[in-house]
Amino acid sequence: MTITNALPVSTPTWQLTYQGIDISAETASMITRIAYTDYLSRLSGDLEIDLADADGRWQNTWYPTPGDEVSLAIGYGGQPLLPCGTFQIDELELAGPPDLFKMRCLAAFITPAMRTPNSVGYENQTLLGIAQFIADKYGFSLSSADELVDVAFERVTQKNETDLAFLKRLAIEYGFDFSVRGSILVFYSRAVLEAVPSLVTLTRTDLERFEFRNRTHNTYLTSQVSYQNGLSKALISLSAATTAPITTSDAAKFVARCENAQQALVKVQAALLNSNADFIEASLTMPGSVAMVSGITINLSGFGVFDGAYLIVVAHHEIDRSHGYVTNVEASRVY
Repeated sequence: MTITNALPVSTPTWQLTYQGIDISAETASMITRIAYTDYLSRLSGDLEIDLADADGRWQNTWYPTPGDEVSLAIGYGGQPLLPCGTFQIDELELAGPPDLFKMRCLAAFITPAMRTPNSVGYENQTLLGIAQFIADKYGFSLSSADELVDVAFERVTQKNETDLAFLKRLAIEYGFDFSVRGSILVFYSRAVLEAVPSLVTLTRTDLERFEFRNRTHNTYLTSQVSYQNGLSKALISLSAATTAPITTSDAAKFVARCENAQQALVKVQAALLNSNADFIEASLTMPGSVAMVSGITINLSGFGVFDGAYLIVVAHHEIDRSHGYVTNVEASRVY
């Protein structure tokens, strides 16, 4: 699919609910800005809503209660909207003159219990098994790839960490991206996401602005991990090589605690992927597009050496009275 630069015939729109009640019509003349940011590897997205409060109702009778739930979908009138999810009001602000009331919201469903440190030992579990256990603990569903090669543990310890911080640490060590979207715990291998074929191609005419960055600092051609075999006590080394056209011959070397060769291989591949994630990055600004969400790959064409596939790591959608609906994307090159 190729996105053309034709201006949308429909006007930007949104559907906003507060505590389950649709307040879109009541707030349409008040809202000056809505901004939703979708992250691939942060625990949750965030939402900001700015409202003109000329009659003072938001600072009086309509003053929200922190912790109340707000749901949002955005897009264009007469077209399918992008469901942004459900959020909890976290911060309220009044500024002026003229009076402007701001609501900053964080993803709902991340409860105080999920922010409480725990110490747990998991024995004879797999990485996805641990993710499923934590999802079940909070009544979440787990979204992951069926074709994923799982990682097995004899024992892994969560020591005075929240469940989300523990799962995030494992995700980074073993090359996963992890976030919470509504009541869904999203846990995908970065390699699996990068292997999904792109259905979207963007060219220069599709973009209002673009910027590419090619970095060499802290990028490596190879990565090597050494670990001690639990039975023989022998020091074993495994290595991985990148497919990115990195010109340096630098190698990243580290020592890690691993129970077996499978864990070591996944770790060394993850370390190399994490180090080279910002080798080539793209920042793109375009007319609002509900197709742009984190975790999908897009093709870029017409940019010379920067042509190719990119994985979206941040998608920022913003509607305001001055600029209409605009989408900003941060993406990393896929090889």
